[in-house]
Amino acid sequence: MYAAQIADLAQLLTTAPETPEGFARRFGLPVRERDIPKQHDLLLPGAKPNVAHLLLAGHACRSRMLRDGRRQITAILIPGDICDPEAILAHRTEYTVNTLTRCTVGEIPLAQIATLDHHDLTANLGHRLRREAAIAREWIVSLGRRVGIERMAHLLCELRWRLSAVGLAPQDSFEMRITQSDFADALGLTAVHVNRVLKGLRDSRLIHLHGGRLTVLDRPRLEKLAQFDPTYLENWANPA
Repeated sequence: MYAAQIADLAQLLTTAPETPEGFARRFGLPVRERDIPKQHDLLLPGAKPNVAHLLLAGHACRSRMLRDGRRQITAILIPGDICDPEAILAHRTEYTVNTLTRCTVGEIPLAQIATLDHHDLTANLGHRLRREAAIAREWIVSLGRRVGIERMAHLLCELRWRLSAVGLAPQDSFEMRITQSDFADALGLTAVHVNRVLKGLRDSRLIHLHGGRLTVLDRPRLEKLAQFDPTYLENWANPA
């Protein structure tokens, strides 16, 4: 259990993401740190949690499962992301939150959050949700119009940008332990197709992937292939 020096969660929600270590300095609410194994469900649809989850390390996702077992990942979460903003606003969830890798989360009691100024909290959560909506719209473009290798290139460009913003992608290199099956569920591809497009990116000397670490070797060429324009990320990097 730890608490930081700033007693206003709303301030965190309007700032650009930080390194995981920075959260302990920003929170004024009690946060219980917990290690979660990979492929573990943090939340299920319809759940009424009593804590909000702040991702401190690792990768998680939000997803929907069809009745026949097919899954669509709708968001990939990185350190600094709130896994379940709807839990703060409505005390219930409409999706599954699942860990893609081994994760560390900070659990923030919703009862403590409720003591904050409601207007400020709602406004600042709205800022975070609009940023996530901008990312979701770009994912729709990828699913509807980009071919497989472009989808993967765009997602890697986006993850590099977001991880760089939290100090976790020095020299365009970052930890990447998401499985090809999970990438397939995010990109609307098969795992075999994901393997093929990753091989194409490696053979083209655009990326290097080894030992759970991905390095972007030629960012301009990768961004050109993906038609990646980070404006949708930059517009919501800081409060308006």
